[in-house]
Amino acid sequence: MTLQHAILGAEFVAVVPVAGSVPAAVNVAPLVNSAAEAALESFRVDVLALLKERSAGRSIVRTIKSVDWGLLIEPITLHDGAEVGALMIGRHGRTWSAYERSLAQGFAALISHVATLSAREDELLRQRQLDELITRVSERLMSASLKNRQEVLNWITHELALFTGADVAFLRRNDLDRELSILISEWPVRENVPDPDPLGEVRFDSDPVFMATRELRTPYLMGFSDINDDYLERINDASGEELEAELVPVGGAAVPLLTDEATWGILGFIHFEKHAWINTEIQALQVVASLIMQYQGRIVAEERTIYNAYHDFLTGLPNRRAFVEELQRRVDEQQRVAMMIIDIDRFKILNDYMGHTTGDQILVTIADRIRTSIRSDDYIARFGGDEFVFLCAGDVDEFVLFGAAERLLRVINRPIELAGQYFSHTASIGVAVSEPGARLSDDLVTMADAAMYQAKARGGNQLVLFDEVLRARMSEHLETEIELREAIKKGELRLRYQPEFDLRSGKLLGIEALVFWEHPTKGGLAAANFITVAEESGLVVDIGRWVYQEACTQMAKWIRQYPMLDFVMRVNMSPTEFVLDDVVTYFEECLVSNQVAGDRLCIEVTEHAMFTDADRIAHLLASFRALGVTIALDDFGTGSASMTQLKRLPVDILKLDTNFVNGVKDDPYDRAIVQSIIRLGGALDLDIICEGIESIEILDEMLELGCTRGQGYFLSRPIFAEHLGAILRMGGVSLDALRSGKALVPREPANVSG
Repeated sequence: MTLQHAILGAEFVAVVPVAGSVPAAVNVAPLVNSAAEAALESFRVDVLALLKERSAGRSIVRTIKSVDWGLLIEPITLHDGAEVGALMIGRHGRTWSAYERSLAQGFAALISHVATLSAREDELLRQRQLDELITRVSERLMSASLKNRQEVLNWITHELALFTGADVAFLRRNDLDRELSILISEWPVRENVPDPDPLGEVRFDSDPVFMATRELRTPYLMGFSDINDDYLERINDASGEELEAELVPVGGAAVPLLTDEATWGILGFIHFEKHAWINTEIQALQVVASLIMQYQGRIVAEERTIYNAYHDFLTGLPNRRAFVEELQRRVDEQQRVAMMIIDIDRFKILNDYMGHTTGDQILVTIADRIRTSIRSDDYIARFGGDEFVFLCAGDVDEFVLFGAAERLLRVINRPIELAGQYFSHTASIGVAVSEPGARLSDDLVTMADAAMYQAKARGGNQLVLFDEVLRARMSEHLETEIELREAIKKGELRLRYQPEFDLRSGKLLGIEALVFWEHPTKGGLAAANFITVAEESGLVVDIGRWVYQEACTQMAKWIRQYPMLDFVMRVNMSPTEFVLDDVVTYFEECLVSNQVAGDRLCIEVTEHAMFTDADRIAHLLASFRALGVTIALDDFGTGSASMTQLKRLPVDILKLDTNFVNGVKDDPYDRAIVQSIIRLGGALDLDIICEGIESIEILDEMLELGCTRGQGYFLSRPIFAEHLGAILRMGGVSLDALRSGKALVPREPANVSG
């Protein structure tokens, strides 16, 4: 039995929804007699108006086609009070009985109850769909990275279009610096995209729709009235074909993609038919937007990490890693590669003298000048320190290559103004061109590096092309390595000893152990002739340990022979040896096995070795000092030590480099550096030893500057242990005898090179 049957004479019974909001389970077709269809439609308009005014729950009387009609209206409400529609019953006549009204109210209450249950089911189903959507998006974004970013965003755009029933979905990014909205992803993907794409990059001020997205902070629901002719024309142009009339957008939505400071972009949706947005949909899209921005934050961090991994933090140029990969790519493609290694001349000296801040500013300026002076397809990178590398684009000949190098030299030579001071620099450039069919990028770097060092050896401020002469020298380098390995096995290495004296009294203060190679055909070779080969090949470790053992053994003998002398033995340590974990243990074993106290030995370390890995070196040197060993910083002034580092590292002595000492009388620049270092040593409570005292004039000059300790050929050349007897017996040298030219020890050991 239906309500139409229960109420006598009812011509129609219908449920009128509010904007389609009645749950689907109770959205039923009306029961209507054929003669009453016109009256039903007429009353439906009245009921919708009453629902908007929330005036349901009354009756209406109207005459239609000379027939009096009565309409009974009862509201349909959910349990939370929301009015979602009305039950309307129509028949001929004007009055309704109390029973009929009560019956209508009961049916309306029943429909309201069913509607509430159905609404809850719909809400639960929709919520489950929302949760599933968010879970799918979240899982996809969790595994996403920079490499598959576009694929992931395309997938999300498609998923959201399906979820919202949108005919078009898109993701756009805001470029606030350029005042542009940029298309990142779209669905469906257009097949015939014009070039340029009218939707690719759009100025915000092109029309109100795009301007509304510039600083959008909350979801924006767009109606047909918001869509202007300019917007429609842009869509038509971008689609590549004229839109059909029924496909003109009638509404849409934009959900902002937000950062803390600004609107990063939007998620956009367009419908060609009316779509009723509900709060849970918008909330789900906001959650997805938040997930996308979290992913974008990871992408930005990943991009920054990759950028940092492949760029120099100081100059912003590609770094060594980026250069190596770029070079290898060109070699793999069998391109004819022309490269240069550019090294700033005497930069380390200026960097130490003026400070790292000034040095960094100079490097940044030089890098910027090089970057802006090269062609767009050339490649420049910072190789490390004061070295840059350059790849010349295209198949260039030597004329073009030398022209580019000369241009770089002029760029670097231009004075740089910092704080009112002008600094001028020169550079040494090594040029190498790959051979046809070459496969190893390392070979090209080696050749350019060799050419660069040759340019430096010629005085700098020039370029050198790697040629057959340099190739022959590299072959000689390899030959030296092979011979040196054999020399270690055959015992051809020997120690010579160079004393250090008090420059005021001539008292013996220390003896430096220096390794020489008694070459079977070339005679005695000083370490300078083979130490580079030894370090590059790793042989320096074996040589260093042999030197420690020999020096400790000899020191033990001298201590027994001359117990009243308190001089120390100095041994040099290579940077390579600091990498070894057992270096301190081995040194301690040498001391113990020879019964030599730690305070009778001193380790000499170069600035370069000291600051290669400052924390590790500091720990190792502290371990040496725990044995009583003193630490000397050798060739000071040629590296990059700062006062802060000197204060932090366990150093006892600074040894002035020979080059500065030799120029102390004639070069004001060298004299100023020496004087500054002596004052620095005094301020930090460090002893100063000068190397390279080649004349009595230099000795007197050093005393005048405040340096009282030194060594050099004027005082004594490096000699074998057996020739040191006279100096040891006297406990030093007679400075008066030296001034008068009466040498105490051999001045020119026979057959010594270097």
